[in-house]
Amino acid sequence: SPKMMQFVTAAILILHSPLASVAYNINNNNNNKISNTKTVNDRRSFLSIAAIPLAIFIATPLAPQPSAAFDNRLDDRYADRTPQTGVRPDTLGVKSRTSTSSKPSKGYEGLAPCDGRPNCWCSSTPFEDNPARYIQPWDSYNSRAGTAGKPIQDLKKVIDTYEVGQKDIDGGGFQIIEYDEAKGYLYINFQSYKNGFIDDVEFWYNGEKDKFDVRSASRIGQSDLGVNAKRLEYIGGRLEKEFGWKLNRRKNGSLV
Repeated sequence: SPKMMQFVTAAILILHSPLASVAYNINNNNNNKISNTKTVNDRRSFLSIAAIPLAIFIATPLAPQPSAAFDNRLDDRYADRTPQTGVRPDTLGVKSRTSTSSKPSKGYEGLAPCDGRPNCWCSSTPFEDNPARYIQPWDSYNSRAGTAGKPIQDLKKVIDTYEVGQKDIDGGGFQIIEYDEAKGYLYINFQSYKNGFIDDVEFWYNGEKDKFDVRSASRIGQSDLGVNAKRLEYIGGRLEKEFGWKLNRRKNGSLV
């Protein structure tokens, strides 16, 4: 830490000062035959000068250290807080999964299922596995070009111009972690404004469904206060409006 570095610097200044040699002579005055009067005077001089860097070390205020914030965060307010980023789940990405509701169990390729906490939405998992956290996969419709290429570009454009702080969420900014146009895969981290919580968001073109699977989940805590739903509503709404995507909405008009 900066405070520790100041201490180490002070210690080095003391050890490498000429008076360090005097201190050594003080401890070995019998061998070097230093008089008692000189020993006392040298000791006082040593302690007096040695106190200077130590006083500087103690008096220097510890400057606030910025958190590992994203460059596109809303502003620098709260940027000095230590972000509660949690640990990136090792289940992310497109992998072989196993349905928990089918008997005998059936496998499928897709994004990670939600773990049961009410801070996650996922379309890869079969509806029967977790109805409460299920979201319909997204249909690129008018934007489809026979492959994942053009639709994933639509998604990338929306993310690149994502409005940080929209509906009072994601004020900490965002960062694209992985973008694979050939595979139709996009992975983004979004960060909360005050405490730096990280949400993992993924989109993947599922060729079997001919639609995009979607997953948005918080790493830490239980309730997300609707943050993941608001984010998906924003992204999905722009895809509909700007690129003609046709998304299945609920009776109340919401996506989630």
